[in-house]
Amino acid sequence: MTRLRRHSDNAASAGVPLSDDVSSELEHELRVHQIELESQNEELRRAQLDLAAARDRFVDLYDFAPIGYFTLDAAGRISEVNLTGTSMMGTQRNLLLGRRFERFVAAVDSVRWREYLHQTLQQDVTGRVELMMRPVSGLLVHAQLDGLRVVTTQGAPTLRLTLTDITQRKRAEMDRRIVATVIEASEAERRRVARELHEDLGQNLSALKMDLASLPAAAGVQSERIAAMLATLDDAVASVRRISTALRPMMLDDLGLNAAIDWLVRDSAQRLGLTITLDQEESDPPLSERHSIALYRMLQESLALIARHAHASDVAIEVRQRGGELLLTVQDNGAGWPFAANRQVDNDAASSLREQAHLLGGRLAFTKVRGGGQRFTLHLPLHGTDHLAFSQGHRSTP
Repeated sequence: MTRLRRHSDNAASAGVPLSDDVSSELEHELRVHQIELESQNEELRRAQLDLAAARDRFVDLYDFAPIGYFTLDAAGRISEVNLTGTSMMGTQRNLLLGRRFERFVAAVDSVRWREYLHQTLQQDVTGRVELMMRPVSGLLVHAQLDGLRVVTTQGAPTLRLTLTDITQRKRAEMDRRIVATVIEASEAERRRVARELHEDLGQNLSALKMDLASLPAAAGVQSERIAAMLATLDDAVASVRRISTALRPMMLDDLGLNAAIDWLVRDSAQRLGLTITLDQEESDPPLSERHSIALYRMLQESLALIARHAHASDVAIEVRQRGGELLLTVQDNGAGWPFAANRQVDNDAASSLREQAHLLGGRLAFTKVRGGGQRFTLHLPLHGTDHLAFSQGHRSTP
């Protein structure tokens, strides 16, 4: 083509008319060039459309992200902000740009913000801090800030900042702490009353029994009446011990969780007329006192619910450690509970157990068992525990 173009140029400059062959080849060359230009133009148009679509997607992701995005200069002034961040601050974007971010930090956290800004601008790793923010509305907001130092093309350090509203999470944590405090106070009161019943009332009843047993020889009282009174005292002592243990099993404090669960299984089997199979570990699980008593209470409550509603004869209980979790499984062969949605009592009981599991940081799952019955499993996270061996299961029969 180059040779043809030179030939046509030479012919034109010499005033010689082009031959038909040369004209046809030149026309073909121009048509090829035109097609190439049109193809390149189409590719450029598609690239522009793709860039525009990518820009729109980026703008949508940036502006409508669930968290606020801020870009601050070295002095802490806002140079960029997305719509979510603008909404969090309760004002318009143009009123935010150029203003110091510290303007929206609660006064109680101003010093912490300055320290965070200074430290984050000095390092190339993400920094995190939780602060109280005061938007234009004046309502305080708990916020989590994650910042990263970025150097612009001009060499100026800037701070890319994300702002996440964690107010609901903080409120939930506060509610959990309040509930935990109430539960701990309740358990402390239970422990106090149980000890008073066991040590004071129980001992007084035992002393009265000893005095009463000595009456026939000393006063010649009828032995039948004495025997009846002794039997009544025995029942009273047994009731005191049962109430004391229900309030707070002393062996939970003295012997540990496994011994308390073992006693609960045997006592429940005798009182409720159930055959209960228990499979638990040789050593106590690595739980805090709060988690241990909560686990004991959940098992105690589940056995009571099974006895009242499930119409079961056999119950299988397992306490196992698996994959960093402690698993408490209770399975019965009865009608199962909770029942249908119209059984509000049973659904409230299930909700109560779920809430207890949630307060412990665990989760509770209910499963219908094929052939009848139901199983519920508590998944309770463990941290820093060693492998625990399991003992052979034993059966407690009424």
